Amino acid sequence: MNSQASTTPQPAMLADIRRQADVLQHVMARAPEFRRLGAERLRPDDGGRLFAFGCGDGWFAARAVAGVAFDAFGLDLAAETSLAMLLREAPRASAADRAVAISMSGTVDRTNAAGGALTAAGPGYVALSNTDGAALGAGATAIASLQVPDVAAFLTGTARYSATVLGLMMLVEGAAGRTEASLTTGPEARALVTRLPEVLDAADAVFGPMAHALVDQGFGGIRVLGAGSDWAAADYGAAKLVKVVASPVWSGEIEEYAHSQFWSSRADELVVLLASTPAVARLAENTAAALTAAGQRVLAIETAGVPVSSASWRLSLPATPAWLSPLLMPAPLQMLAYAMALATGHDPNRSQDEADPQRFLAAQLLSRRCELPA
Repeated sequence: MNSQASTTPQPAMLADIRRQADVLQHVMARAPEFRRLGAERLRPDDGGRLFAFGCGDGWFAARAVAGVAFDAFGLDLAAETSLAMLLREAPRASAADRAVAISMSGTVDRTNAAGGALTAAGPGYVALSNTDGAALGAGATAIASLQVPDVAAFLTGTARYSATVLGLMMLVEGAAGRTEASLTTGPEARALVTRLPEVLDAADAVFGPMAHALVDQGFGGIRVLGAGSDWAAADYGAAKLVKVVASPVWSGEIEEYAHSQFWSSRADELVVLLASTPAVARLAENTAAALTAAGQRVLAIETAGVPVSSASWRLSLPATPAWLSPLLMPAPLQMLAYAMALATGHDPNRSQDEADPQRFLAAQLLSRRCELPA
């Protein structure tokens, strides 16, 4: 039975989640290339700023890395949505500025428009993409290509998201002038990547039974909350959940939840607290205690040694430097989305154009008109 199980292909989304250690090692092997590109094309001139922008996963990755860029690499990184870049930042950009446009496909309308506006303003942009960047790559001053092969064409936001975070970190590291001594391929980063399979196993052991218990008790939705770079991770996690779980999904900052979303929350929801640093874990403990006292169910994804003890369920992650949290948090959030999809009776391994063609067409009309047939 064990031999048979080992040769049975994994479902597409699960296989993509499970391959993250290999994918990140593949990207790490190209660190000198990414750092060199960052040093040559992304170091701002005097008085200039460094931007990273994108839509959806690209914006989440930009925010996650921006949250740790100064502490890790000594360089400020401003994260913007593509629309904010187009409307606010590009019109006042100068030749001293530098920018990274993030899009795995290179076909997102607003990202491409923002890139064109930056080119017209003078600084241009580097495209962080998966292959040649399509239209986005064609207009770039250079392309940082991750070259992560597909498990399935519709899976764009699992292992490739983690690779995007690492690729952006390496570009910023180069822009900061750190082209030799590397944090992104150093012992701490490599240790984290090595432990990702262990993290995913632990997540699977907690989330599978939890998801079925939630459904049995009555499941009305899920809220994912974080702080600092974990706020970006919370938004990313909600974006993964909303595609595979029919129930309502929200995200936000832990503190701001208390002042807004809490007042419309219900007891049949699950609140997920992301706490990858001791400071956030202490805040999360206070939040979990208050919510459980109000009869709500809480999942804490916490850092080792600082437990969120009041949570209904807990996943304790390896102790990791705060600057590595953008690489640590995506994997358990992906496993959470997968477990919740299965428990609620949805197929996370089916492409959206097959599962809901009308909604898929609407998504293209909203943001990817260039992918529509001529």
